[in-house]
Amino acid sequence: MLQPGGRLIVIGYGNMGKAIVDGLTGARQLSGAPPLLERSRVVAVDPRAEASDVHIGRDFAAVAPLREGDALLLAVKPQVFPAVAASVAGALRSSTLALSVMAGITSQRISEALGRHARIVRAMPNTPAQIGQGATAFALGPGATAADAGAARAMLGALGPLVTQIDESLMDAFTAVAGSGPAYLFYFAEAMTAGAIKAGFDDQTADAVVRQTLLGSAMLLASDSRTSPAELRARVTSKGGTTEAALNTLADGKVHQAVVSAILAARDRGRELGSR
Repeated sequence: MLQPGGRLIVIGYGNMGKAIVDGLTGARQLSGAPPLLERSRVVAVDPRAEASDVHIGRDFAAVAPLREGDALLLAVKPQVFPAVAASVAGALRSSTLALSVMAGITSQRISEALGRHARIVRAMPNTPAQIGQGATAFALGPGATAADAGAARAMLGALGPLVTQIDESLMDAFTAVAGSGPAYLFYFAEAMTAGAIKAGFDDQTADAVVRQTLLGSAMLLASDSRTSPAELRARVTSKGGTTEAALNTLADGKVHQAVVSAILAARDRGRELGSR
């Protein structure tokens, strides 16, 4: 994934930065396969980072200049990026790959901020990456090569089973579906739990039933890509039965249309943020 002797410089060691490092270094691995990267080759740059078994630098000057074969992982919040770019730009080499997982900042803006040596790949993971079940998209930006695409795919594959290369014009749409998607499920889980409690269950039992129902249903959905969600729903729905009564209520509330509208609203908001 990295060139021999190269380091992974992680700028921003929050949840996503840690998730990528843990995946690459085998912290979540159960198969016994060798990790893609040794933790000794990881340097995390974050002024708020706590003690860790990877090398921690409080500012970029602690690791600059970059060495031949180093790669950058930009995992800071978007509003912090201008300050990061100011400290990083002069240290980039022509061999440096910069992989960004920052939301809302286009690869063109990153390239302009980092300068002519930047080779940019932009990616969007989602929060299930924290347990190795992420869905991630990436797009090649200015200066990036086919070899960079391979390196990005290997790195992002540590986050979960789905890594897909897309045109960057679809990044806001991917964010709306996969990036924000876990929140939609959690929102529905909240509503199901409230309904279970209102139907008579105590809080603890309602919580356990909803969690396992959603987990089992998601695993069933993922187990057979040839069976559509609509077909799976139909199999549970008997004519005149309890499920049909529930689904009719959801239809009356225009829940289907609301979900579609929510995804489009998230996509449009992403476009607005990216244009600033």
